[in-house]
Amino acid sequence: MKYLLIFLLFNILISQNTNSFNPDLLIDPEPRWPEILNPLTDNNSKLSVDNSLDSNITEIEGYRVQVFATQDRNKADQLQKELMLKFNENIYIIFEAPNYKLRVGDFLDRDDAEALRLKLLSSEFPSSWIVRTRIQPKLID
Repeated sequence: MKYLLIFLLFNILISQNTNSFNPDLLIDPEPRWPEILNPLTDNNSKLSVDNSLDSNITEIEGYRVQVFATQDRNKADQLQKELMLKFNENIYIIFEAPNYKLRVGDFLDRDDAEALRLKLLSSEFPSSWIVRTRIQPKLID
């Protein structure tokens, strides 16, 4: 036991190095975060894409109209093609296990989403509804 204690003490003394790691000497670049805008507090600012950002997509809270949910990706793809022919809106297939959800539009205002939902109701999609989600707003030039 005595020898073990001497051995451990000796190892501790020898293993201490005077050239220790100094984190102040590291030079790490600052991360470039995308700007996330809140449409409820910043109505007058224009959205722009900054190519120096790590991400070119700015997402904010908004609304989409969910048309369909299925476990079959082929059905979702087929319906997406049909909707692209009928409506001039972005159409997304979002996978949330186990379903593929088909959502239409990028709306800042719920009233605009409601107008599209009414068009969908009068079309072939009586079960469509509005969902609040992160959207990619159209950029203002």
